[in-house]
Amino acid sequence: MKTLNLNILTTVNILFYSRITFSLICGFSLLNFWGENRKIDNFSNGVILVGIIFSCLFFGLYGVTLLKKILIPRSKYPLVLNLLCNIKGLGKPYYYGSLKFDLNNIIQDNKLRLTLYYINNLQYPILTFDANKIIYYTQEYDWKNFKWNYKTIPQGRGEKQIIEFQGINQNNSKIKDVIDFEKIDAKDNEVLLLFIIHDLLFGKKSSFYY
Repeated sequence: MKTLNLNILTTVNILFYSRITFSLICGFSLLNFWGENRKIDNFSNGVILVGIIFSCLFFGLYGVTLLKKILIPRSKYPLVLNLLCNIKGLGKPYYYGSLKFDLNNIIQDNKLRLTLYYINNLQYPILTFDANKIIYYTQEYDWKNFKWNYKTIPQGRGEKQIIEFQGINQNNSKIKDVIDFEKIDAKDNEVLLLFIIHDLLFGKKSSFYY
């Protein structure tokens, strides 16, 4: 099976926007069939309408899952892509693929940055991934004692992405804090992807609980 030359963030964006595309296509099909009069003139038209509605429901529920089954097996890092899709709620959850991958390779292949900066001051580092260490502002934590939970919080018409975490810092103090994605200059899903790969290699593998 040929491996697709798509990085993980691009593949997740394809899956996310495919859900919107499926909905638009189905909606357009219904409007186009129903027409201006919005009447069902005969039995065959009724059967076609029921078929379109059934197709809309099927692709709405399973379209992204079917696309995942096509794209994920062809990904270079299927497990990581699986877990990111699961956390983002894209399609039915799957848990397959190898845990064995090289950190440097996945970072280079997906053009990830290990140090991310404050969005209002691009000279100020806010989040750094240093192998088995994670640094948030001035606090350093070891992944083996680091617990995290990804959440989305409704905010107006949109939502805010955060990670609640608990860890033991370099001074052996137990810290609870929240990482707000809006404060970080990063690509869509980049922070979450960095959390997943470091969690799999050095942490408690919390990614599997989504």
